Amino acid sequence: MLPLLVTDRYEVLEILGQGGMGRVWKARDRMLQRDVAIKEIVPPPGLTDQARQELRIRSLREARAIAQLDHANVVRVFDVLLGADGDPQIVMEYVPSRSLHDIITTDGPVPPVRAAAIGLAVLGALRAAHRAGIMHRDVKPANILVGADGRIVLTDFGLATAVEDVNLTLTGVVLGSPAYVSPERAMRGTVGPEGDLWSLGATLYAAVEGQSPYARPSSLMSLTALVTEPPPTARHAGPLAPVLAGLLCKEPAERLDAETAEQLLRAALDGTPRPVAVTRRPVPAAPRSPAEIGVRPIGVHDVPSPSAGTAADGAGPGAAHRRRTLLFGGVAALTALGLAIGIPLANRRQSGATGSGAQLVDAAATGVPPTPGAAPTTGTLPPNSWSVYRDDSGFTVPAPRAWQVVRHGRQVEFHEPDGDRMLVVSETDSPRSDPMAELSSPAVGERYRDYRRVELLAVNYHLKAADLEWSFRSDAGTAMHARQRTFTTAKRKGYSIGWLTPEAAWPAGAEAFRVVTAGFRPASMTGGATPSATPDPRRSSTPSAPPAQAGHQLVGVASNRCLDISAPDSPDPVRLRLFDCRDDRARNQLWAMRPDGSVQLGGRCLDVLGASSDAGAAIQLTTCNTTPAQQFTLNEARQLVNTHSGLCLGAVGQSTANGALIEQRGCSASSHLQWTRK
Repeated sequence: MLPLLVTDRYEVLEILGQGGMGRVWKARDRMLQRDVAIKEIVPPPGLTDQARQELRIRSLREARAIAQLDHANVVRVFDVLLGADGDPQIVMEYVPSRSLHDIITTDGPVPPVRAAAIGLAVLGALRAAHRAGIMHRDVKPANILVGADGRIVLTDFGLATAVEDVNLTLTGVVLGSPAYVSPERAMRGTVGPEGDLWSLGATLYAAVEGQSPYARPSSLMSLTALVTEPPPTARHAGPLAPVLAGLLCKEPAERLDAETAEQLLRAALDGTPRPVAVTRRPVPAAPRSPAEIGVRPIGVHDVPSPSAGTAADGAGPGAAHRRRTLLFGGVAALTALGLAIGIPLANRRQSGATGSGAQLVDAAATGVPPTPGAAPTTGTLPPNSWSVYRDDSGFTVPAPRAWQVVRHGRQVEFHEPDGDRMLVVSETDSPRSDPMAELSSPAVGERYRDYRRVELLAVNYHLKAADLEWSFRSDAGTAMHARQRTFTTAKRKGYSIGWLTPEAAWPAGAEAFRVVTAGFRPASMTGGATPSATPDPRRSSTPSAPPAQAGHQLVGVASNRCLDISAPDSPDPVRLRLFDCRDDRARNQLWAMRPDGSVQLGGRCLDVLGASSDAGAAIQLTTCNTTPAQQFTLNEARQLVNTHSGLCLGAVGQSTANGALIEQRGCSASSHLQWTRK
């Protein structure tokens, strides 16, 4: 902790931020009558005396090198001081600003042209540093400042280098930000200009999409995804798409160089993207193991196989496609979570139920009023009108009204009459432990014609979950698009939810998938009757959250307002805010502090966005997942501290107004970071 007056010259005014490597303070230079920022280097715990000394030496060396950089987009270093314990204190230029991280979490993603301007500024700073032999190693939104005057600056130059070049004796320590670290550094420890460029690409991706390409609930999951998954496509990149594709290449040799990246960024700034040739080394397909060949999917044994021909299939030109059935998600042969979802790849499904025991249920049953569609579909497809279905096994799910319902074992299918769209829900009592591993199998693509994976990612949903999105071509030649979520809700209960639609209607399909997954409620673990899908006339047509539980209001000491959510029935995630404490807002304000450290409201948990350890990360309400990012302690200082980050909850900008959003910040004695239970 810095004294109030440093070297009789710098008067410490307030803390600006805190992270894993130190604290940044705002101070007043009494001699030159200007505000400065002082970076207090805080070595990681557990360093030996020798490692700590090496860290001091390298920190000083890097600070001197950064001081030589003369670039408008680099924060200037004015002085380096030594504290009483010998640790460096770096006096830097103070830039009144907001970090790009704060902008994204508070205001949402930025437009692609604005992101291109930020990218050009950061790239200029990186090129200047690389020419001086300095690698940043921690390019991320939290280290990019957007000044009140529009100036863009990159901070924390060289400090990650100083730390990681020390011969640390610690084990299991992950330095840097896993969601923004380059693949070669994560896998091989390789450091170079190419790694900084990859991190710049991940940062620009986050700027336009709202999160990094490999944002996951934990650091380990981020690193695993980085190593095993291709970079996802940025859907909102616009003219920025070519530079993102080039910077996020996994292999450094195939990545864009700085000069080409600058050209593409300038083209994006003009709104005229230019194509870029990005050569990726082909990845050989993994050989199929004997276990993957000929395995029958669970729950679809009554569906005729592609080679089968039965009287039930009928005759005529369409009969051939109607007999062709593949797996929805492809991984049921490997039984991701023990689930198999069968998809008929015909232009039109047969009008009757397929498989023994399957029942068609009237979706327009009396007592289930329609709800408006989530979004109009593309082309001639009608919009969805929603109803809520309750399965006799106990789960409930929003489903399009008037669609035909077919059952195959423990799989329920909702078919669009005379259409190609389809919703499928399947359940199991023997879920697998890792949905991501199952969905990433190479066997998935082997089961579809012209298969192309669009996205594979872990999602924060129930206990463990992963989404797979892909496109393919049906046997009738129709371009199709699908997304499947595979997840566990208990040790012995798992589900899969899938949505299939023609490619041209996928934008509306993506919204429909969100509606279905947000409204799905699993069965209780108390058992149930033999499953059959039926509409539940007793339920509202709008999916509702679980009932709120008794608890306490958490009242901010500075604001005298409560920790609150605006709409308890909103789908995950919901941002936290301050709001007037009121008895009629029990569902919005009564928090239950559980023995496992979770803070719950309405069956969902308080959570740090992206399991971030950065100051300024948003606080949200989302599905409980038992990770440290969802564990909090109300300590004796009345601070609500996150177990994972060690940071405290407070309002953005220390606001006390109604509606002020909540973030995590460096802990201090400020009343803005104190809470009481009422």
